[in-house]
Amino acid sequence: FVEALQVELEPFRACASYNGKSFDLPLLRTRWVMTLRSEITVDESHLDLLHPARRLWRDRYGSTGLKQLEESLFDEGRINDIPGSLIPDAYFHYLRKRDPAIIAPVLEHNARDIVSLVRIADRVAVAVRAARSGRAPDHAPAAYALARSFERTGELDAAFSCYESAYYDGDNALRVKLALAFARELERRADVERALRMVETLLELGLGSERWREQAESRVRRLTKKRWRQLATAS
Repeated sequence: FVEALQVELEPFRACASYNGKSFDLPLLRTRWVMTLRSEITVDESHLDLLHPARRLWRDRYGSTGLKQLEESLFDEGRINDIPGSLIPDAYFHYLRKRDPAIIAPVLEHNARDIVSLVRIADRVAVAVRAARSGRAPDHAPAAYALARSFERTGELDAAFSCYESAYYDGDNALRVKLALAFARELERRADVERALRMVETLLELGLGSERWREQAESRVRRLTKKRWRQLATAS
């Protein structure tokens, strides 16, 4: 089986999965080494859609299991689907009996998984492209998650758009969570007054943990000094 799978995967270097980075791919790497004494050809170009799905939809839908997203995103539930936990037993039963009817539900289940991967990848891509064009997700936690991702990759305009949307659409708990990062983006844009006003407002409301308030007060001192320098330069 591993040799047959190697033939199928040999031409490819990238793959997509749902939780494959922490489960499927490490398992396959081990099988490759034990059986073939070689490394699997798939490199780090691995799109594990579980992670962007969690960022975009976990707060809205709770679970981000594949079946849950099929129901929540596409309004489609699976009927007569074999549970994933039963698939290993079904496969070994098929190996003993060689009856195609035994393995058919497994193949149908896997086919549905693949179709769902494509559809979820499309939804993720649409959300990312929209955010890059200045249209952040209408769900504040999703906008915040994208903002952090964009900031990590250096896409600062998209990060700013998402931080701004998340701040104004989110609740106070989310505002506290993102305020210092958003203030940093405002400062980069030389909008020191707005950054200072935002952080001071949250402090005046008594929000945030003690540690956060210490960090926020430090940011206020820094922003205040910068504002005075701007005023001195302007005069």
